[in-house]
Formats: sequence, C-alpha cells, structure tokens
Amino acid sequence: MKLHVLPQASTRRSARERETGAGLIEVLVAIVVLSIGLLGIAGLQAATTKYKINTWSRSAASQLVSDLSERIRINPDEAGSNFTTGVTAASSYALDSTWAAQKGDPPTVDKDCSKAGIACTTAERATYDMAIWRQRVRAAMPQGAANVAGDKRDGFQVTLMWMDTDATDKGKSSDSVLVKPAVCDGTEKGMAQQTCCPAAASVANVAGLRCARFSFIP
Repeated sequence: MKLHVLPQASTRRSARERETGAGLIEVLVAIVVLSIGLLGIAGLQAATTKYKINTWSRSAASQLVSDLSERIRINPDEAGSNFTTGVTAASSYALDSTWAAQKGDPPTVDKDCSKAGIACTTAERATYDMAIWRQRVRAAMPQGAANVAGDKRDGFQVTLMWMDTDATDKGKSSDSVLVKPAVCDGTEKGMAQQTCCPAAASVANVAGLRCARFSFIP
C-alpha cells in the first residue's frame, strides 16, 4: 500500500492568498464608500455656503434698514411731510436713482457732520447720512444699491438690492442661467410683495438681482 503525503504547505499558501484577496476587496469597498461620503459632504458644504450667503445678505439688509431709520429719527425735520404739523414737504432721505446710476462709486462725504465742532444744518445732516448709508450698503452687499421712498407722515419704504450668482433657473433648463427679478406692480401678495424690485430702479433686465423690501414709520 502506497502512502500519499498531502501538500500541506501548498494548501496553507492557497488559504493565505485567498485571505489576502478578500482583504484587498474589503479595502477597495471601504475606499468607494468613503469617496461617496466625501462627495456628499462636499455637496452639503456647497449648499450650506449658498444659504449662508443669502441669509447673510438678508441679515445685512435688516441692519441697514435699522441704521437708516435711526438716522431719520434723529433728524426728523428732513423726513418730509409731517402729519402732526400738517407741513407738506419732500423728504431729504428719498433715494430714487436707478440701479445703473448706483453701480458707480458711492457718494463721498463733503462735510463730516459726525466730527465734534462741525456745525451742520438739518439738510446737510441728511446729505451726510445718505452718503454714509449708501457707502455702507455698497460695502455690506454684493453690488449693493437701494431705493428709499415715502416720508414721515406716510412711512418709509426701503428696498435693498444686491447681486446673487445663485439666482438661477436650476431644474428648468439644461443650461442654468441667472433669472431676472420681478418688478413691483402693486398687485403682489405675501412673499412676492417683499421680494419684488421697484420700477424706479429700472432693473427688469438685470439678471441675478435680488430685492428685499422693508417699511417703517419714524
């Protein structure tokens, strides 16, 4: 009877090779799963950044409106018609120049009424206030501009305008393009009333522009 010796060494090598192959597959699967996770995180960060920019712009708009309202309350004689005295007058705080006119450099301050020892009339104070405020609008918002209408008697309507490169028609066409803003016509309701742009600003064809409307009584 012949005895056959089993190739134990060869068998052990085959088992190790199978184990090594299985370990490599697990590593590759882990890399794929990790890559998918990282792509998801990157997309989430991009979306978060987009919403942060929009939230930041609207927060800046609220602060700018609060700043303007305080300036008008300090200098009420230049705020236009007064329901208490019955005086009818134009407001020195009105701003109705077009978007195109405001795209240039914001106005400079000829007389700094904030410095001690410098006397300013109420009209000069209003001119100073609007120059400083428009500079802040430009600094706080991308290509920031504004429209201010109304007076002390009827209240003020303030519209802040800025460029938003994410204001596209995504999902509506294969090649997303910047959308043009809605222009107020007096029939708006709800959010449409708060986000339409004033006709006086002449922005119907300015793609990517966003508007936020506020009102207050000084």
